[in-house]
Amino acid sequence: MHYSSNAFHPKKLYVLFFLLFSFFSAIFCGFTRVNNLFHLSAILFIITLYLDKDLRMSFFRHRETRWGLALIGAMLLYFACSNLWTDDPGNIESTLTHSIYLLLYLGMLITVLSGPQRNLLLISIVMGLTILCLYTLCFDYQDILINRAVSKNNPGPENVIDLAGLAGIGVILSLIAFREKKNATILIAIPILFGTMLLTQSRGPVLSLLIALLITLPFKQLKLKHLACFVIALAIVAAAVLISPIGHLFLTRFEEMYVQSFLRLSIWRHTFELVSQAPYFGYGFNYELDFTNYSGEHIRTTHSLYWGALLKGGIVGLGLLLAVLSYCGSLVVRHMRSGMRLEAALFIFMLLFYSSQGMFMIGNPAEFWYLFWFTLGVAITPKLKLQTC
Repeated sequence: MHYSSNAFHPKKLYVLFFLLFSFFSAIFCGFTRVNNLFHLSAILFIITLYLDKDLRMSFFRHRETRWGLALIGAMLLYFACSNLWTDDPGNIESTLTHSIYLLLYLGMLITVLSGPQRNLLLISIVMGLTILCLYTLCFDYQDILINRAVSKNNPGPENVIDLAGLAGIGVILSLIAFREKKNATILIAIPILFGTMLLTQSRGPVLSLLIALLITLPFKQLKLKHLACFVIALAIVAAAVLISPIGHLFLTRFEEMYVQSFLRLSIWRHTFELVSQAPYFGYGFNYELDFTNYSGEHIRTTHSLYWGALLKGGIVGLGLLLAVLSYCGSLVVRHMRSGMRLEAALFIFMLLFYSSQGMFMIGNPAEFWYLFWFTLGVAITPKLKLQTC
């Protein structure tokens, strides 16, 4: 995408405010003042669209973006309309507003990722996430280590699993920024981000990250020295983790995985029982679980984005979500074949992460804007010629 030479100055301002929003929202999750940066950038983006015909047409010129936004728009519209068969149909106004926010966010994200500020955006997000993780390591270390909970003063997400997910996004974005600029300084963030993932003792995000990176490795290009370096690095990391208190707790968490899997299955079984009573259109956008499982825990979420979509929107809603993910997945495969393997890893990480986490992803700016919508935006952004491979 290119801007026309006679575009008015709001284009520079919306990019500036969008970069600021991307940086600060990575640190301060859901803060009103940070969200105001998004509102400013969105207003300026709309003005720029009105003034710059070339920018407007760019969304129709590229098939990936055109179809991607169309499918996403259809999904958002359906789930907004699903408020009509809930006990609060007036909530449709709020959901439609959030849907418009998300489409504007994706529009700005795509234009920035397609422009000269691409690397600045990636670095801004990595820096923001790194600052959040540094704060967590310095001030919430004991709370997370013992209680697996962040303090009330932590500016990030309340759930440590979401915090680990954001850190995983940061790891992949650090690798993308390094690939394109070959500046090793950005790699300093990776130990901080991955260390935070381990501190949270969250198995899902760690496994999702490792699997995503493993799947997207360029195996045909790997040489013996690469394999040797990988084994040595893995051994060093494993040794460091195993001898630390975090490592012991993390291994304990893996030992508990068998028991925890039955808790998840009990939640999903209850979800399917509810869905069987409203299979086609679900229970509507604002519906949540409300039951106590066999462990005595009160459950409100499905612990899976996909089953959350099924519960709220029925088969139609899940079908629309799968249509969006399938289309984005086909684009990711093309990106991967053209050398953009880390972008593919980002998408795979999101798919795996949300298989056992979350409930839904439409709302004001929050952690799921990075965990879900950012990855979709990367997928439907027109392919760029890589500077380095």
